[in-house]
Amino acid sequence: MENAIRRINDLIDERREEDTLSLIRGMEAGDHICIIYDDEAEWRRIIVPFIIEGLRRDERCIYIASQRTCETIREELGRKIPVSMFEAGGSLRIMNETEAYTEGGFFDPERMLDLLESETENAVAEGFTGLRVTGEMSWVLRGLPGSERLIEYEARLNNFFPGSDCLAICQYHRQLFSPDVIRGVLLTHPIVVWNSGVYRNPYYISPELILSGEECEREVDNWLENIKRENELLRSLENIKKLYDEFINHSPWIVFLKDFRSRYVIANSRFSELVGTEDITGKTDFDLMDREAAEACLESDRIALRDGESYTEEEVKGRVYGVYKFGFKLPDGRRGVGGFAVDITQRKVYERDIETSRNNFLGIVENSPEPMVIVDLDGKLLYSNPAGRKFFGWPPDYRGGHIGVPLRREIPEIRVLSADGQVRVAEMMVTDTVWEGRKSLLIRLHDITRLREYEISLKRSLREKEVMLREIHHRVKNNLQIISSLLNLQRCSIQDERAADVFTDSVNRVKSMAMIHEKLYQSESLADLPFSEYIIDLVSEIRSNYPEKRISVNYDMEDIHLDINRAIPAGLIVNEAVTNSMKHAFKSGEGELIIRLFSREGMVHVEVEDDGPGLPADFDTDTSGGLGMDLMRNLASQLDGELRIRGDDGVRVSLVFPAQKN
Repeated sequence: MENAIRRINDLIDERREEDTLSLIRGMEAGDHICIIYDDEAEWRRIIVPFIIEGLRRDERCIYIASQRTCETIREELGRKIPVSMFEAGGSLRIMNETEAYTEGGFFDPERMLDLLESETENAVAEGFTGLRVTGEMSWVLRGLPGSERLIEYEARLNNFFPGSDCLAICQYHRQLFSPDVIRGVLLTHPIVVWNSGVYRNPYYISPELILSGEECEREVDNWLENIKRENELLRSLENIKKLYDEFINHSPWIVFLKDFRSRYVIANSRFSELVGTEDITGKTDFDLMDREAAEACLESDRIALRDGESYTEEEVKGRVYGVYKFGFKLPDGRRGVGGFAVDITQRKVYERDIETSRNNFLGIVENSPEPMVIVDLDGKLLYSNPAGRKFFGWPPDYRGGHIGVPLRREIPEIRVLSADGQVRVAEMMVTDTVWEGRKSLLIRLHDITRLREYEISLKRSLREKEVMLREIHHRVKNNLQIISSLLNLQRCSIQDERAADVFTDSVNRVKSMAMIHEKLYQSESLADLPFSEYIIDLVSEIRSNYPEKRISVNYDMEDIHLDINRAIPAGLIVNEAVTNSMKHAFKSGEGELIIRLFSREGMVHVEVEDDGPGLPADFDTDTSGGLGMDLMRNLASQLDGELRIRGDDGVRVSLVFPAQKN
């Protein structure tokens, strides 16, 4: 902190000359200022610009010489302006103190004030904007009568200048005057120029107190107030220093200020840790870091000075820093550079990983054969891969158009009119994503145009084959009916009743197969048929062959469908079982027939039960019986099923087989 304060003080010293020039340019009518100087250079820096500024403002300027001759003054001013021209025009008057302060060999404050008043009035009357006066006060040292009234005169000037069109600078060469005189001068001037600096004078006392003789008492009051003010200022500075140290050194950022030559004025402890030294003030980046890093810092300094601010990412000692710099005005009026730097190494690693992931993503997506597009939540296109642009017929640089937002996230398929006028079909999948920091939707399309065309072709072919298959079933049914009719005709010509019964059984078997083909022809599906409906129709057909018998049929059936390869054998077994019951179970012409159909654990159960007398005691269900029994056993084996026959109390034929062929 101490080094920084010393550097700031150096900058303030460089600022002083600029301050004095600003003071001169900013002086207005009514101002009363004194200059206490130590050498000619300091006098020249103040007084020459003071006169030139008055001439520029079209004021009448009067220089009253005492220590120097009038010719010396003309020579000094002549280095900057054409003195003779201004004197000839009345803008500039250079006179000796004997023409003003000590006219007649003595000094009279009233006469001098009258002179200033009359000169001001004459200047304004002659068209000048006002009167500007500066006088060398060394004439006091000659000890002429009235010289002791100098401080009274200076005090009374403070009553004269306010409200007038006149302004003045009183000149005091410090080495020529006693401390007591300088003390009086300080008491009577509110603004003092000394050592090329401009100061508001805390020791100034109002002219009323000076002229009343109470200046000593007021001067003591001023001293006491200044002691208090100075101590308060010191405490404030100490508090500010503590606050500064706490704030700047606890900042998570690197903080620094540089002067116009890129020399460090202020830097916090984090900067010291970075460069490895606390000796930073007055040094440049080339003193603190490697040349490559220093050149990068210097270039960003130049940008900040040129553009007002800059942001760069600079690598120093293996770490990456985000550096924000800004130009600011130094106390000497020149431009310096301030800045903040934060370690962004981890962020850069993260960004690099993100960029790698993005590139990997784009590498996959760009080469994907499936169309992919990304839109924002308003439907504005943000990205499309080559396959997507080809699918929609967009040019390579197409982006920003509104293509809409899907109303649902899951849409089986969409239809799109492509650039070549063809309707293309695609499956669509929508996923939430983030693209360039914006909530977006990733829309993936799977072109299924050829698949749908193939499906249409298959459906057309399937319909054609279905029509053909229905026609086949219809013709098979017709052929079986013809066979059945032929057998019936043949039966009518047979006199042997037993042979006729054989023909009747054959007719029923043919009809049972014909009915299956008829059901398939009438069914919506050619793959299977409703077996329960088939059984009802089959039993009804068989009963019609025995009109003399009054048989009650009870059905307990589930809705079961079988394919033709299972339905025909199962139907023939039911036909044999029902026919046997109708022929042998109901001798009295009356009885009950129960038919059950259900499915359990993938197995189909068919039961045909009557309430007749049952089977003879010597009937072997595995070997006995004629063609019908052999047919049922063979058909059950064909179904990979099991045939069970119970005949002790009526007859029950049970068939169990898999619903699907193994």
